Amino acid sequence: MRRFGSVVVALTLGVSLAAGCRKPLASSATRVPGGPACSLVRVQGNAPLVDDFETDPGRILAEDGRGGWWFSYDDGTRGRLLREEVEVDGSRALHVVASGFVRWGAGFGASLHPATTARLGCPYDASVYSGVRFRARGHGRLRVMLADVNNTPVARGGSCTRPGARCDDHPGVWVDLEPEWKTYEYPFCTLVPEGWGGSTQGIDPSRLLAFHFRVGARQSVEVWLDDLGFYRAAPGAPGPRCGLPCPLDAAPRSARIEPLFSTAPLTRELSLHTFEQATKSCGPLVRRYLSYVPNGLGSRCSAPVLLMLHGSGANAESARTFMTRNRFDALAARDGFIVVYGNAAPSARTDPNPGFPNTGTWRQGFLDDGQVDDVDYLERVLGDLETRGVVRGDNPVLLAGHSSGGGMALEAARRIPQRWRGLAAVMPYDGEQPKPVPDLSTTKLRRVLFVYTLRDPGMADGYHETLAPLPAEWAAAMGVPKSVIAAPRRTSLPNAVNEGESYRGRSGVVLATRNSQVTQLDIEAADVDGQVRLLIMDHAGHFWPNPTQDTEAWVLERWGLRNQDFDAADLVWEYLRGGLPPPNSR
Repeated sequence: MRRFGSVVVALTLGVSLAAGCRKPLASSATRVPGGPACSLVRVQGNAPLVDDFETDPGRILAEDGRGGWWFSYDDGTRGRLLREEVEVDGSRALHVVASGFVRWGAGFGASLHPATTARLGCPYDASVYSGVRFRARGHGRLRVMLADVNNTPVARGGSCTRPGARCDDHPGVWVDLEPEWKTYEYPFCTLVPEGWGGSTQGIDPSRLLAFHFRVGARQSVEVWLDDLGFYRAAPGAPGPRCGLPCPLDAAPRSARIEPLFSTAPLTRELSLHTFEQATKSCGPLVRRYLSYVPNGLGSRCSAPVLLMLHGSGANAESARTFMTRNRFDALAARDGFIVVYGNAAPSARTDPNPGFPNTGTWRQGFLDDGQVDDVDYLERVLGDLETRGVVRGDNPVLLAGHSSGGGMALEAARRIPQRWRGLAAVMPYDGEQPKPVPDLSTTKLRRVLFVYTLRDPGMADGYHETLAPLPAEWAAAMGVPKSVIAAPRRTSLPNAVNEGESYRGRSGVVLATRNSQVTQLDIEAADVDGQVRLLIMDHAGHFWPNPTQDTEAWVLERWGLRNQDFDAADLVWEYLRGGLPPPNSR
C-alpha cells in the first residue's frame, strides 16, 4: 500500500506565507467557529479564473474573493522539484519539473483564501461552480487535488482528526499529460480520495482550502500549467459520471496492459491463463493468473492449492520472483501442491512503466471501487483450474497475500470462510476499520497466520495498532477460549541476519529498519481444531521476509530493509499445511 508518510502535505511546506490575516475580498463573509481570523468567503461566481500567471509571480489572481500563494513540498528524499513561471507560446505559464523522489513524491499548489497563513487554512466557498478547469501540456502523470476542511487536520484549520498524515489524502483525480496543450475539466463529484487516509468522502466545494498537484514516487514529470480556474456547467448539460472511473480508464495511459504477455519463463509447469470477468457497469475485463503445477501431479488431482496474492501496484510475476523468490515453486515441486499467483485488475495504481506490465490493485478496503469483485475472481480462478482438468474441484485451498494482497486474503476469508483451509496475511492492509470476523467454528478454516512489522514504512503511521487486535479476533471466531487468547505461547526466533550491517548511507527509512528481530506468538487450545499464529517484527521493511536482500537504492529508501531471519514461504507452507486433511481423505 502507498502512503504519504509523516511529512505534512500542506501550506506549512510551501513558500513563506504572509504572517498576518488580511481582510477577505468577498461580497459577503461568515465567521468560522474556532478560526480566530478566518472568515468563510462566499462568492457570486463571476470570475472563475484562479491564475493565468501573467501578473504577480507566486500569487493567484485577487478575484472573486480569492487571494493566495503558490507553494511546493516533497517527501524529503533526494529528488528534484523546480517550479517557475516562464514565457511560453507568447504568454506566461507555470513550469514544473519533478523527478527522483522515492517515498511518496512531491507536489505543488496554491491556497485560495486571502487570510490563509502558513499555519492556518481558511475556507473558500466555490459551490456556485461545477468543477475545476485548467490547460496543460507535458509528459508524465499528475494527481490533481482539492483540499477542503473535511480532509485537513484541525491544527491547520480543518475538521479532520485522523492520525498521522491520513488527513492529507485529498480528493482528486490522476491526469495523463499530453505533449500538446489540452484543456482538462473535472466536475467536483469526480474528485475522490485515494483512500489510504481512511476516508472515501468526496470534495465539499463550499469549504475549499487549496489546489494541489502531486507527482508520485519514482515518477518523472514535466508540466506547463496555464489558466487554472473553476467552471460552470452549461444550462441543460447532461450530468457528469461521478465517482471513480472504470478500471481501464483509471490506469495510466503509458501502462502496458497485455494480459496474455508475461515476463515469466513459461514452461509446462508454469503457465499463464486468462478469462473474462464482468464488471458492474464498465463491461468485461480480461483477468489473468499464473499457475505452477509440478510435473509429478496427475490430471484432476486432489493436491492442495495455494493462492498467492501480490501487493498493490504489482503483478503475479513480481509476487513469484521479487517477493517470494520462486520459493513456493520449489516447495510445491518437493511436496506436491499447486501454486497460483493471482493478478489484480488495472486501476489508478497500475504502474505507468511499460517495462512492468499488467500491474493492478485488489479491490478491498478503501480500494474497492464497486466495479470489480475480486472474491469472485478468486472463485473463478479455482473454477478455471477445474475446467482445465488440473484439479478435481474439492481440493483443499490455502490463501496467502502480502500488503493489500494480505488484506484481500482476509476479505476473501470473511466473505466465503468455508472455501479455505488456511490463511496467511503478511504485512496486510485491512482497512482503517477492519470488518468483523464471522463465526469460523463450523468452517474448514484451521490455520490463520499474521505477519507484520511495527513502524512499517509501507503503511500509514501507527498502522500496526490497527493490526494488533486482529489475531485475537480471528482466534475467538475459531472458537479458541478467551483464557488461551490472553496467554499466547511466546517464542523469539533466531536473529540470523543483521540486516543493513554494512549500510553506510543516510536514508532514514533504511536506518530505521536495520537488524530487525522477530517474535512468534501462538494461540492454540488442545480441544479446538483452529489455531492462530502471529509473527511480529520490531522494525522491518515492507517486504515478504526471505534470505535475499534487495540492493537497489530507491527500493531501500522507499520500503526499507527486508527481514532475512526466516523465509516466509517456508513458514507459511509448513504452518498452513498443518490444517490440511490427510492425503488419503481428500
